[in-house]
Amino acid sequence: MSANDLLPPNATPFERAQSAQDNRLLDADVAAIRRERDPTRCDAGFVAPLAWERSVHFWDPNDDAGNRARVASSFADHGTFGSASALEAEIALDVGFAVKVREFNQLARLEWPDFVVDVAINPGDAPPDVAAVRKSAEARKNPRDTLAAVRLVANHPPSPLYVGAASTVRPNVKILPLGGAKPAPQLHVAAASRVLPQIKILPLRA
Repeated sequence: MSANDLLPPNATPFERAQSAQDNRLLDADVAAIRRERDPTRCDAGFVAPLAWERSVHFWDPNDDAGNRARVASSFADHGTFGSASALEAEIALDVGFAVKVREFNQLARLEWPDFVVDVAINPGDAPPDVAAVRKSAEARKNPRDTLAAVRLVANHPPSPLYVGAASTVRPNVKILPLGGAKPAPQLHVAAASRVLPQIKILPLRA
């Protein structure tokens, strides 16, 4: 009897060969499977199969850290699919622009199951490809919902003071901004009662 097995002395050569192979299996790294199924620790070659297995919807071949994070959060992400926030996140990943989903109960002209996608654009930025936004929304949306429109919404940066009215009661005059007025690119004075010497126009400090 060998010290490495429990085979009897009359064991056949085949049985002894099989026993030797079994010993090799017992020496295998049993934590390898658990380790390679963890997207935060696995080898780079296992990330793509894990993403396929967990139905990750967005993949960037140049973003290893992002791909691993999306694989790790895939179970939680699938629990939110169909919600407006999940749809916004996926469209934004596809087109590279921040978007806002407006559902039928948020806009008076919409009816169930319609929704609208608003794309925020900063001044000076090139507008996104509307067809690409529509394609992404159609691919990512809940099957029951219908995309009614894609709208481009410009982000307006702060602009100089907009003046609604002015009056003079003494040589120092204060120009008060009109509350809630739309910003304009330059200063506008709506009215002044009369001209006095050494009048100073002082904008109201916030």
